[in-house]
Amino acid sequence: MAHQGQYPVIFISFKDLKRDSYDHFINAAKAEIGRLYREFLPVCEPLPEAIRDRYLRICQEESPEHELYNSLKELISHCYLFYKKPVIVLIDEYDSPMIEAFSKGYYNKMADFMRSWLGAGLKPEQGQVLFRAVITGILRIAKESIFSDLNNLDVASPLMIGPYADKFGFTEQEVSRILTVFNVKEHADIIRDWYNGYSFGGNIIYNPWSLISYIQAIPNPPSPKWLNTSSNALLYEELASGGLLIKRDLELLLSGDELRYPLSENITFGDIGKNPVNIWSLLYYSGYLKADDPEFADYDPNLLTYSLSIPNREIFLAYQQFVNRLYETGTMSDGIKDFISFFSRK
Repeated sequence: MAHQGQYPVIFISFKDLKRDSYDHFINAAKAEIGRLYREFLPVCEPLPEAIRDRYLRICQEESPEHELYNSLKELISHCYLFYKKPVIVLIDEYDSPMIEAFSKGYYNKMADFMRSWLGAGLKPEQGQVLFRAVITGILRIAKESIFSDLNNLDVASPLMIGPYADKFGFTEQEVSRILTVFNVKEHADIIRDWYNGYSFGGNIIYNPWSLISYIQAIPNPPSPKWLNTSSNALLYEELASGGLLIKRDLELLLSGDELRYPLSENITFGDIGKNPVNIWSLLYYSGYLKADDPEFADYDPNLLTYSLSIPNREIFLAYQQFVNRLYETGTMSDGIKDFISFFSRK
């Protein structure tokens, strides 16, 4: 608690900056960064005129693209000078627009922008000015080229046993306390069936958004909550374009079986389509698979593999939606068709 409320905090989310072209993304970025600058408008008052004018151009969303590249770095510096304290930076879902860019064919331009924006803002020489920076995303950031200029990154992966392993959602103990506080303990089995099932670093984890949304909606029946907030375009593309092995494995998952594959913590967007196994890593880090029982492969004693399964009913419905899309486009294998026919008769 000693640090609470002691530092200026810059928070920005890229969750809603997904666009169909790079130009449209830049316009959206101008609006979001402009909003961020307006939150800290007082810090521009003591600045020299030329720097203040640039600050106000960004506020008014009138800055040229090249002025955005250093906008994070400059805002951190302005806050430090104004408040006389180092700054905390929180960046949520940095990779949401990058996933969209990968799907829409402008990934390289997006990577160049993010490399400039993040690289300038979070460089080591910002150490005195920057207290902490936390960045969230699906894919492990340490190997993504946009972070090549940064040092001392502490990566928190759901596969790792460590201090962050129970921070990816609600634990069993936390859920029990929540249900007690809201006097809905009788819903525990429903919640466990629909929104439980993740295993991170040996901890059983519940999806926090889905759990909260379900409790707020009582007495309505359970339904997918988190899925309605997610963009599945890249997952659909990769699964649909996968070969027979991918579709066979998908059939096994849908029938309740488990797969055993290695999971790569170091895949980047450019790797996804190059190796069919990478799709399972993407699905895992996107929250669509549960990974358990790590063991080294018989065929390679240095390769760690995991038992992969669908974690809960909510995620099963996501796969069901994907299968329905395959059915509509005529790209579904006979095995999946048989699976659907079987359950449609029940």
